[in-house]
This record gives sequence, C-alpha cells and structure tokens, in this order.
Amino acid sequence: MDATADGFIPGKEVAVALIIAHTNATETGQARAGIDADPIPATGQEVILLGRVSGTLAVRRLA
Repeated sequence: MDATADGFIPGKEVAVALIIAHTNATETGQARAGIDADPIPATGQEVILLGRVSGTLAVRRLA
C-alpha cells in the first residue's frame, strides 16, 4: 500500500502516522486519545504524512 503527497522539502524527513481513531476537542481546546493495543487493520484506514521541516501535512486513505 502507498500513500503519496507533494509539497515536502526534498531530502528532509517526512513522518508517517496511521490514524486509528478520531476524538473531539473539549471546550478549552484540549484533546485526549485513548489507544487500544489490539492489532489495527490497514485497509480503509488513513495515514498522515507530516513534513518535519516544511510543516506540510497530508491525510490520505489507504486502499
């Protein structure tokens, strides 16, 4: 499976994170995420590509 996006600085690190859940921010803007340690299916999930230097952020669905 691949996830691609443009706009990153050539040769610089891009972090990859699998989105396993969503949460809502409280009225004070704080967010909390509980993480379940069970295996996570890859299909139908989304990933975030985050440029560590550029700040470029892309969310892509895995097929």
